[in-house]
Amino acid sequence: MTNARQAKRLFRPLADRHPDFAYPGGRELWLTPIRHTAARVFLDRSSNPDAFLIRWAIVATFIPHRDLSGLIGHCAGHIYPSGRAAGPAYWHWSDPDTVEAALRLIEAQALPHLRSLDSLEGWAAYYRETFPIARTGFPEKRLILDIALGDLEAARALLDTLLPHFRENKRPEAPIYQYMRRLIMTVADPLLAGDRPALANILHGWEAENIRGTNKIAPYWEPTPFPLERAPA
Repeated sequence: MTNARQAKRLFRPLADRHPDFAYPGGRELWLTPIRHTAARVFLDRSSNPDAFLIRWAIVATFIPHRDLSGLIGHCAGHIYPSGRAAGPAYWHWSDPDTVEAALRLIEAQALPHLRSLDSLEGWAAYYRETFPIARTGFPEKRLILDIALGDLEAARALLDTLLPHFRENKRPEAPIYQYMRRLIMTVADPLLAGDRPALANILHGWEAENIRGTNKIAPYWEPTPFPLERAPA
């Protein structure tokens, strides 16, 4: 299985050449500074010790997670050996051209792409346009994203559909239900009241908890205001 020593062959040169990307070790290269999204390139292992995947992913930092570095995220993609967005996805360490080819494609495709999505608004627009799950799945996360963007009208409309299902604790034994309910009920009252400072405090608290629980990226975190905190139009 791909290990940190092998990953270092790819990520140490990239971090040296691109100061806005940090390599804190392991199998991940992170775009810095980390604000409301965490973007990374990482190596995904397989059961074949010679084969691995190169992937990129972006995850929102302010939606509660147990470990950002362990979460791929739903806004993600592959870097293919062919350089095209199709075909066999696995790279092979036994191929003598792997390291140079991977460096070239990561620099040409992944790094510019991640840089282009470094604002919350830019990432949210791309995520919603490109990944159907952003529009149809995970209603609690869609709710939190609308709030972070400052679109309280859309957030309240979504909340209206969720409260009948979550106001009463109908499934105390179900972890995923409890996770969803915690997020929804935490923001429900301040959202209904239009209390932007209270909502911002909640999001900042969740973001700090996420980042500080992921020691390898905490040094690169730069707390910043959310679009929510700007004066409403």
